[in-house]
Amino acid sequence: MKGAAIPSLRVIRISVSAAVLIALGLVLYAVLGGQSEESTRIASVHNLQQWGIALNLYLIENDNQLPEVGKTPVTMAQAKAWFNALPPYLSEKPLAEIPPGERPRPGVPSLWIRPGTKPVKIWDPAAFFFTNGMNRNLQPVEGTRSFRINEINFPASVVFLAPVDGYTPDAGPENVVFPKSKTSAVQILFCDGHVQRVLPAKLLDPAALSASAAEKEVSWFQK
Repeated sequence: MKGAAIPSLRVIRISVSAAVLIALGLVLYAVLGGQSEESTRIASVHNLQQWGIALNLYLIENDNQLPEVGKTPVTMAQAKAWFNALPPYLSEKPLAEIPPGERPRPGVPSLWIRPGTKPVKIWDPAAFFFTNGMNRNLQPVEGTRSFRINEINFPASVVFLAPVDGYTPDAGPENVVFPKSKTSAVQILFCDGHVQRVLPAKLLDPAALSASAAEKEVSWFQK
């Protein structure tokens, strides 16, 4: 008896493209439509879920190796940086290949921009702006390889992407953007690809800087 056919990566990517369109529709609704806190939250979750899909496809094709954190200036010389390596799995251009004038901009719905991000009046069309950053502890030393997913004992507890507000593609507890209310949770993408709301207190807990914290709590996986 023959087993079920395994879908090709090409078919998976086509399906992902449809998912991206749905997610962008939700983002557009959050920004131009309801503007409610709940619609923005839902759009944010779907946005991060797309990055989670891209991450898992990347791991399959790269021997479980996580992408690199990357740095500025953004160039295609950093082909393994998350902002260049992951977008093609969502039928998107690597960030470095997006021309000036089309680059991610606050207030303009895209996979790159967190829903609810306020537009700005003055903007440099050549700028690269990050509203999410990759956990820098997943590539502890620049120029060396990042972790493999199987080297992380509890990937479901280790931060992969966290909200930031600036021009650098990395994230750590000191540059995560939190709501004004300390009781409001933020959306985090974890290394296993799932999205979860996390309270600021957990992300800022000194214990979160320990690799062992991944066993039970949120961890930045710092050794």
